[in-house]
Amino acid sequence: MKTKYRILFFLIGIAGIVLLAVKAVPDKSDWGELFTPRLPLLLAGLFLLWAVIYAIHTAVYLLIMGREAASKVGFLRMYRICISGFAINNVTPAGIVGGEPYRILELKEYMPTAKATSSAMTFNLIHMIGHMLLWITGAFVYLALGCPGNTVTTVLLMIAAALLLAFVIYFFRKKKKGFVVPVVSFFAKLPLIGKKIAGFAEKNSETIAEVDSCYSDFCADRSRLYKAVLMEYATRLLEAVEYYLIYLYLGIDIRFVGGILVLTFASLIGNLLFIIPMQAGTREGGIVLALNCLGFDMETAVMGGLIFRVRDLSCIAVGILLILLGGKKKKESI
Repeated sequence: MKTKYRILFFLIGIAGIVLLAVKAVPDKSDWGELFTPRLPLLLAGLFLLWAVIYAIHTAVYLLIMGREAASKVGFLRMYRICISGFAINNVTPAGIVGGEPYRILELKEYMPTAKATSSAMTFNLIHMIGHMLLWITGAFVYLALGCPGNTVTTVLLMIAAALLLAFVIYFFRKKKKGFVVPVVSFFAKLPLIGKKIAGFAEKNSETIAEVDSCYSDFCADRSRLYKAVLMEYATRLLEAVEYYLIYLYLGIDIRFVGGILVLTFASLIGNLLFIIPMQAGTREGGIVLALNCLGFDMETAVMGGLIFRVRDLSCIAVGILLILLGGKKKKESI
């Protein structure tokens, strides 16, 4: 990737970190309760946990690329790109796509643009399926706990779980069909933006068809597809461990199933309001709602949220710094 783009992504990331450090953390919080001799040990454990989570994301990305492309990129380089991509996702609005241009620009140095684009889009889709499986799991946990929330919470969660389950079933039934061409065709028919999208589609029809073909080829390989989905789902379960460890540090044993429920509410609400960078405030709202269902007060939820933000901001800072460490490499075709 060109140096000017690398610097641009770096500056965007730095600006995002500064903004989020100011906005994401509540003004009125007793930080003194957090700083105990055990805090460095907790943070070290959380960083190690996320090192494993990022390693699994990297393995999924390489699995999607295929053996030949993956060997040219390499695990460590893809590990760096993954961490930086997620960091950019977190500091940009509509974060689910914020890091993709960065990843594509980086991967273009090692493969054709269509292959890089297809890998990024497919990873995003598998990543989203992993989220949906977590939310469905969270709904079952909620039911197993006896629906501890109020009626509105219970009804909305069950409706969301039913819709998500229907989408996951539809995905696996239609997995061999491309999705880029149908999506582009749909948006091309919309008013106001339809003509521009139709013109873009016509101009880049070959590239769009190639992206769809790469996606279909991956999904046709059931072994790789199911392995990638299960690995992404595993990362969500590991993220639930983070909440379990945080509240255990605060002297509260919410159990692993409690961690799943907290992550489900925090992630679901945060993604519904995806336009907000880093899910600032929305994730905390989900944590409060989940812990209220488990019988804990708002102060407990906020204290755990503060530790989460410290870890999150630290990982984002590392990812943004890693952007500057990437080197240029001659583009190779596959």
